[in-house]
This record gives sequence, structure tokens and C-alpha cells, in this order.
Amino acid sequence: MAVSGARRRWLGLGLAMALLSLTACGTGGGTATAGEKAPIRIGAVFSITGNSSSLGEPERNTVDLYRSQFQEVDGYPIQWIVYDDESDSTKAVQAVKRLIDEDKVAAVICCTTSPNSMAILNAVQDAKVPNISVAASAAIVEPAAERTWIFKTPQNDSLMVDILTDDMKQKGYGRIAFLAFDDAYGQSGFTVFKDIGPQKGLQLVAEEYFQRSDTDVTAQATRLVRSQPDAYLIWAIPPGAVTAQKNLLDVAPGVIVYQSHGVANRTFIELGKEYVEGVLLPAGKLLVVNELPDSDPQKKVLGDYKATYEGKYGAGTANTFGGHALDAMLILQNAIQRALQQGADPQDLAAFRAALRDAIENTKDLVGISGIFSYSPRDHAGLDRRAAVMVTVKNGQWTLAQP
Repeated sequence: MAVSGARRRWLGLGLAMALLSLTACGTGGGTATAGEKAPIRIGAVFSITGNSSSLGEPERNTVDLYRSQFQEVDGYPIQWIVYDDESDSTKAVQAVKRLIDEDKVAAVICCTTSPNSMAILNAVQDAKVPNISVAASAAIVEPAAERTWIFKTPQNDSLMVDILTDDMKQKGYGRIAFLAFDDAYGQSGFTVFKDIGPQKGLQLVAEEYFQRSDTDVTAQATRLVRSQPDAYLIWAIPPGAVTAQKNLLDVAPGVIVYQSHGVANRTFIELGKEYVEGVLLPAGKLLVVNELPDSDPQKKVLGDYKATYEGKYGAGTANTFGGHALDAMLILQNAIQRALQQGADPQDLAAFRAALRDAIENTKDLVGISGIFSYSPRDHAGLDRRAAVMVTVKNGQWTLAQP
């Protein structure tokens, strides 16, 4: 999809121009900094602590990192209110309701994980508040006609399964065993694989599930090995994804292992060490930005984010999950600006929420970290196959996988 020169210039500025003023995590204060106009409040709920913190912490870090560069839109100060759901679905719902009912936010970014994102659907839909999820499951936004107020920034699991099954087919791995979290994320991955895999001649020979809190899945791994697959697909996030990989390789050393895009961060490598060498997975391009051709329209945006994030948090720390949060910020910047220019009044909160929802849905050709976003009434994920590549771990580093 072509991106005009003017739009490219605008998007390039998007990473360095005004939008948001961030309050302390879990608080809601703040004063207007742009004339007499009252602030537009935006809420965010991330899994900053708990078993999904390897995803939620970089999301929080990203919002914090860009607060000084994102301060206002068209004269309106933007106030951010950030809460931690502690990787707990019940607390996610409580935090979202607090943002809507007490903090009076215009929009919400929630949540880090698919189970939490599914749990808050009724809260945002019933209140008619636009929500941008930073979780992967396609069920969060599908069908779009029933998820009117819900959008997302990560690549859909259906897109990622399409890419990884092409890789499996190309490499001749026809018999696949599946190991996943027993929750919305794992079930979504299984449903999509069961649909797409057979279309490409892949046979699902066994499936097993485990809990996010499990510290040993040797029993499940042993049962899968008995099915004698050509390759294994693990659909989880760290630390559970690492536990599953270690237990599997302890039972069957040297087997071919694919993982989901839920492991695309440094934590996976640090926890897995030699166990994750050679793993295969689809991921956003941020992990391998230095290997991209200069002609890739995302390369500059990716490179700028990587340099900014790692300049604060250290080499190798930038990952796709923090990028999902930055995408939400850029999408909201764009949408708030268009809603205001079309006459929406933030003082009429219900009407402004509706105008903001419509503006998000009309986002076109926005170059972000996760891909190039174009939403529509039928598509609230907004990304295509340009948004991901196959990667592997080589010598403890992410690198493009060989065909």
C-alpha cells in the first residue's frame, strides 16, 4: 500500500512530536499545560507485574519514555493515567471500569494479554469507549461488527500462523504437535492452526495444554513426543513458553521447535539460554531491524524506536511488546487530531468518544512498529503480511531465519 511523501513526513514526526502527558503509574492527577483547555484523558492498563510482566513492563516503559515528546494535540493537553492489572483478569476489569467511571477517559489501551483483553470487552463496549488492545488474539477484534469499540495493534495470530505454516511446509515438516496455554491465547492459536494448517497439507498429530503458572510440563511433553511429529509448535509467552521448551528438549533433544510471536522479547532468550537456540517463530520486524533493506517503509520508524528505547534501558531491550504500546500512542495521536479538526468537542465526553472511535476506524497507511495500519469497519486489526518475518535465535541473538 503506497504511502504519500506528505504522510511519510507526518508519520516521521509522529515519534517526536507532541501528544501525551503521563501521570505516575496508578494515579490520575495532572494539570493542563496548553492554555485554558481541559486535558483529554487517555487510560492504559498493562501487566506491569505478575506472570506477564515481560510483556507489560516494556509497554509501560514505552509510554513513560515518550511522555515528554507526546504532550498535546491541537492545543489540548493529553493526560495519561496508567494502571497495573498485575496479570490478573479481574483486576484488569476493575482498572478499566475505574478509568471509565472515575477518571473519565476518552479512550483506553488495554490489555497486555489476550485473556485480560477478552475480560474487559463488555466494560468498554457497554460504556461506548474506544479501546486499543496490545494483545494478539484475533478474537479480541473479530468479528469487527460485534467489536465496534475494540481495536488492536499486535499482528493477529491468524496472520502469524499463516507465516509460520508456510515455513513448516517449505521445510517439509508435515506432522505437527501443539503445546499451549490453556486460556484464550492458547485456544486462539490452536483454533487458527487447526484451520490454516490442513489447508497447507499439515497434520495436527497431538495437542496438549498447561497453565500459565505451571513450572513443569514434562508430562505433556512426553505425551506429545509419543506422537512422533516432525516439529512442535508451542503457543505461550515467557516464562511458561521457556518452561515448555526446556521440558520438551529434555525429553526429546534436538527436535524442531516453533514458538508463537508471544516470545519475541529478550526475556525469552535470557531465561531459555541454550534451550532456545534455533527456535523458529514469526515476529514483527523490530527484532531484526538492522537486517532490513533500506527500502522497507518501516525501517526508519523501527530504528528510531530501538535507539530511543535502548538508549534508556540498554542494548537488546527493545522488543515488539513495547512497540505495540507506541503504535497505540501514534494511532491515538492521529485519531485525536482528526476528531478535533472535524469539530469534536472533548467537553462532550460521550460524543468525543464516538468521534474518536470513528477516527481510529478510519486510520489509513499509518507506519508503526508492528506494521502499516489501515483499519476499516470490517478489520480492526489493520495489518497484513508485510508486518512480520520469520526469525530465529543464533548465538543468543535474534536474527532472520533462513528459508
